[in-house]
Amino acid sequence: MPPMSTAWPWSSQACATSGTEFSCMTSSGIKYKSKTIFPLLALVLFICLAFHPAQASVIQAGQDIQTAINSAKAGDTIVAGPGDISSFEVDRPLIIEGQGSDGPGSSILSAALQKPAIKVNSDGVIITGFRIIGVGKDTGAKFNYYMQNPAAAAGVRFDGPNSAIVVGGDSFSLDNCSIFGAEVAVSAENVQGLVLRNTTMESCDTGASILQSSQVKVTDCRIERCKKYGLDIERSRDVMLDNNSIVNNTNGGILLKESKECIIQDNILSMNTFGLSLWNASYNQLRRNRADHNYYGILVTYWSSYNNITENVAVDNSRSEIVTGFGIGISLQENSSYNMLIRNTAKGNFNGLEISKGCKFNAVYSNNASDNKHGIRLNENRNNLIFGNNFFRNDINAYENTSLNIWNTTIGNYYNDYHGEDGNADGIGDQPYSLPGPESRSFDFRPLISSYREAGLDRAALRDEVKKYAVYEPAAEEFPTVSKQEGVMVISRKAPSSPPKWSDSRAFDVSAPPFQKENDF
Repeated sequence: MPPMSTAWPWSSQACATSGTEFSCMTSSGIKYKSKTIFPLLALVLFICLAFHPAQASVIQAGQDIQTAINSAKAGDTIVAGPGDISSFEVDRPLIIEGQGSDGPGSSILSAALQKPAIKVNSDGVIITGFRIIGVGKDTGAKFNYYMQNPAAAAGVRFDGPNSAIVVGGDSFSLDNCSIFGAEVAVSAENVQGLVLRNTTMESCDTGASILQSSQVKVTDCRIERCKKYGLDIERSRDVMLDNNSIVNNTNGGILLKESKECIIQDNILSMNTFGLSLWNASYNQLRRNRADHNYYGILVTYWSSYNNITENVAVDNSRSEIVTGFGIGISLQENSSYNMLIRNTAKGNFNGLEISKGCKFNAVYSNNASDNKHGIRLNENRNNLIFGNNFFRNDINAYENTSLNIWNTTIGNYYNDYHGEDGNADGIGDQPYSLPGPESRSFDFRPLISSYREAGLDRAALRDEVKKYAVYEPAAEEFPTVSKQEGVMVISRKAPSSPPKWSDSRAFDVSAPPFQKENDF
């Protein structure tokens, strides 16, 4: 047998052997020695030390964060001092902590024209506790800046906004910060793993602009008085917007555009023009949001399909400075189909629930609409299924214009202005309820005598009900128009026309809408 070697089969700069003496220095500076090697004990000790991560450093940076970043190693924490801090770029995974986002001891950053306060170029960055003063939109100043600084213009997108924070790395987290007055508070594009938490974005053009990104979470944030959008989410997926307060934004509180598989829940959307807008966005969950005093509380438009809209509250949506007394609680528009509206409450709006222009195969079930001008109003649609809802104390409980929809399955809806009889006491009226409206040909053939209490119909059963009852042929305007123009055959389809319009939309061609998979409904 060869002699046993006292050398370890692994190498460690902190550990060494010398004859029969074993010594090891830990990362905390404690030195262990033993004159006699006990193999088992030594092995356990080695494993503990080898797999104990090196202790990260905490660097007190004062106001000069950039110098601290340049000398830091991955995983370090850099602590900023109070007062004015110079802008910085992060090129390695670090934790950067300020002194808080308000109060006299805050760490304050200021962006400059075309220069963000913080630019993140690395994965795994965490930033907390800063107050950031942004720069607003100024096209003339931007032009002059690049004319006077031609070197700065090299390789730069001239359509880029003045952003307070620009995120270019994955797994980024922003916590307990406030951002004021930026053209865009937070810009993120093509990132995976973005968290915005407990952060205020105020008086910006746009609060957060999140483009082509995934695994995003915005939670416990306050976004108010933005000129364009509170949150602009475009061409993204797997986004969670949870428990945010989005108030008094001039145009839209939340725009979810060309995005899917997102969850928007438990948010307050108040005093915006559009509280929550889905534009060509599908397979999303909208639940337990409160929308009040908006022009549109929740708007689902332009081929937005296969969304579940459940347990939202839309109350007192009216913006008289736009149209006196007009406001919509929850609206489906412009070929938005295969959506589910379940257990929502609409109260005190002009239209509580609304389905308008080319929408089909939507299910409206177990909602309560009261004290509206119209409890529910449908315009120019067919094959939507409306049953198990309660309509009461509305000026007009249910209204249908140039449409052909289905208003009952084995049960219909409850209308407080229904005065028919129930001769067999089965809870269903003996006479049908006629839906008012020009050119309306629809009836609820099984109107309920008393308000409906949901009996636990699940979504799969609801999908089956739509397929079973929605059997009207397509409307004539749904077929393409064929014409001959200067010897060329032209096939065209009626384009959507109702508001809102976003002229910069990059939505798919309406003749080939995305996500059109009936088996996924």
